[in-house]
Amino acid sequence: MSNETNSSELLNYLDACEDIVALSPQIVARFYRDGNRLGQRAANAPQPDYFQPERWIGSSTQAANPPGIPTGGLSVCPGLVAKDQSGQSDQAPTLRSVLAHTEAGSRLLGQKRYDKHDGRFRLLLKLLDPGLAIPFHVHANDAFVKAHPDVYPNDSFGKEEAYHYLDLPKGTNPYTHLGLHPGVTVKDLVEAVNRGEDHVLELSPEAYLRYGEGFYVPSGILHRPGTALTLEAQQPSDVNAWFQRNFGKDPIPESMLYRGFKTHEEAAEAVIDWDMNLREDLLTTLRLKPEPVMKDAKGGKMDWVFPPDATEKFSGIRVTVETEMTLKFKQPCVLFVWRGMGKLGELAITGGGGLVTANDEFFVGVEALAKGVSLTNTGQEPLVVYVMFGESLG
Repeated sequence: MSNETNSSELLNYLDACEDIVALSPQIVARFYRDGNRLGQRAANAPQPDYFQPERWIGSSTQAANPPGIPTGGLSVCPGLVAKDQSGQSDQAPTLRSVLAHTEAGSRLLGQKRYDKHDGRFRLLLKLLDPGLAIPFHVHANDAFVKAHPDVYPNDSFGKEEAYHYLDLPKGTNPYTHLGLHPGVTVKDLVEAVNRGEDHVLELSPEAYLRYGEGFYVPSGILHRPGTALTLEAQQPSDVNAWFQRNFGKDPIPESMLYRGFKTHEEAAEAVIDWDMNLREDLLTTLRLKPEPVMKDAKGGKMDWVFPPDATEKFSGIRVTVETEMTLKFKQPCVLFVWRGMGKLGELAITGGGGLVTANDEFFVGVEALAKGVSLTNTGQEPLVVYVMFGESLG
């Protein structure tokens, strides 16, 4: 670990919390505007020096930003206070360092996952709060990233992602664009990029963002997310090429447009999955609707919002607790409380419906979930919790 928390202190902590590790919220600065739906600042506050449009949840990933914008993103375990060299209290360790620890990581992840995934939980979960629609872009796949370290020297994975739209105001542009209309060519795309945003988006079909639904976005698919508050699951990387030159009125920095490539043409030919992008049924194929995990669940209901048959890279369940339910799975998870009040085991939990609370984010180890962890509703409304799983072991 990167601090002085020793093995015995760490394992004693896991014993005490029964492998349910509380995490501190991480509101992350980015280069685009936020919608202030996460309580980033007072309504009448002046424009900040930089915006914070994302919350990273259960994150073992460091944010990469252009110069002038702070990094961040690594979730912290506040129940574990490290010691500096003089024995005084220091900063708490990150979740990444805890999972990388030989004994703690293998206990929380399970030995097979710890060994196969190098002590990492291969999931990045975010709340996206865009004030403007995020520009048209595409992500590389695993094979390309592995084969081209010259293009993406600091990344180990491609990027598949999926969206789930949460029930807060949808913002100014509640539409997403996915793929391209049949017949569009590389030349058409690049010419449209050079002519401006409106021309680019004419090449792509769009869909309205419906509460409780979402989309799966494989790597290689061009997309422009809309402005709904979005729970996003993705592989823990950021390998992209932008096919818009501006974000609203602000130009996208040249260094970010097509990282590692010399031109948009080169990026388009290398990274875009043209066969998939040109499918007429793409929007229908990629739309995600809640699917019951089990029939006749007692105490509430569980629905897949990111079903495991969409991708092996991640999956996720929305749990709606009316009285009491038990979470019992064979893999670890990141757990995020969206709405309501209750208990996770014996821990009090509260969902802020977008606003940060002190007890709404946890990493739950595989041994705890194998035994079963109770979720109890103690409030006056349904307790809504998202249970998110990382990459499948195959």
